[in-house]
Amino acid sequence: MRLVHGCDIIVVMQKHRFSIQLVLSPFISQLGSAIYLLGLNWLVVKQTGDTKLIGLITGVGGIMFFLGDFLAAIIVDHHDRKRVMIGCNTIAAAICVLGAVLIDPSAPQTWLLILITSVLDLMTTINFPAAKAITPDIIEAPALQRFNAIANAVFSMASILSPLIGGLLLSSGRLGFQGFLLINAGSYIVAALLVWSLNSPVFKPGKDASDPIKDTIYGLKYVVGNHQLALMMLALGAFNFCAAGFLLAAPYMADHLYAGRPSAYSTFLLINACGGLLGGAVLSMQRQRVSVMQVYTEQLIIGVLMVGLGFHLTHALWLALALINGFVNSQMFSSVATLMQGMTPRELLGRVFGLIFLVYDGVQPLGNFFFGQFIKTWGAHTYSVLGAILVLSFTLLIWATRRAQRRAKGGRSDATAQ
Repeated sequence: MRLVHGCDIIVVMQKHRFSIQLVLSPFISQLGSAIYLLGLNWLVVKQTGDTKLIGLITGVGGIMFFLGDFLAAIIVDHHDRKRVMIGCNTIAAAICVLGAVLIDPSAPQTWLLILITSVLDLMTTINFPAAKAITPDIIEAPALQRFNAIANAVFSMASILSPLIGGLLLSSGRLGFQGFLLINAGSYIVAALLVWSLNSPVFKPGKDASDPIKDTIYGLKYVVGNHQLALMMLALGAFNFCAAGFLLAAPYMADHLYAGRPSAYSTFLLINACGGLLGGAVLSMQRQRVSVMQVYTEQLIIGVLMVGLGFHLTHALWLALALINGFVNSQMFSSVATLMQGMTPRELLGRVFGLIFLVYDGVQPLGNFFFGQFIKTWGAHTYSVLGAILVLSFTLLIWATRRAQRRAKGGRSDATAQ
């Protein structure tokens, strides 16, 4: 059956409570990318004896994330989301194969490594909003929270498995740049095939040509005009600003407070990833819908814990914080995605997700720069500063949300009285 609404033609199909393709596709591509980045970092340092090249590559990649969020806000709402996802995975696989053919293992070309990583980051950033935009078309609304939680939990598994698999591949000594690139290419090909097998409705926008500036302004007006969405955008920005500092502080703490043990840092990251996996699993079993107030309150609580940890940092409490942080942040990310999907019209999902993640990705370099200047000076008190920012930010967000909710109730009451 077809429904015609304005310029958009939507093919209505039966929705499902779960989609294995939507769960496995991002997981497999992320696993391949994480293994590739692990191998890239190790091999570049081994070849050059320095981390400057890695800094350059990741710096350019950060620009691509910013550009990708801007493009995603336009592309995803003017093209079929399934085709966008297939295209992104296919281009990513192609650049990996091309890189494997062209790269010189004994002296890897800087321009080629930058090109490969930039294209991969750009495709990933466009693919993510497309996946979030297509999800409500495939998954029933009552099942969205559980599905997003499971998808994020499985996605977190890539952070756990990639160091194990990558470490085994590196220790074998048989794999060089070409091998890691081909592994990544294979992961994108599998991801593209999984998306291709999706039974999803076809979204065909009108014939009017897209206007990047007009589309972006329209999407921004919609987000700003919807108080809940605007507050979620600010919440994700505050969250990722502090998340950047949290992750940046971890290797310093391991190096300076725990006798420079590499295992201390890797254990911290592993426990943080396990916390994310556990948070997604718990949320997937929760039948009651998560409210935005619950999400903000959890961030407020972890902020209070960080403030206390800064004044009394022990190894056990440090690892406990990693577990709690992973748990709470996983629940936040899944819940916010579900809430955004529920309150945004289908034809605007690409623009809304693109713009919100533009803020999300845009604040991360700021967080890295800010905390990078002071972690050495603050030491363990870095966590107190992080916690204070979270407490202040989410206290204001809770206040603003309650105020918006009271206004909305007052507006409905007035309308009823009339």
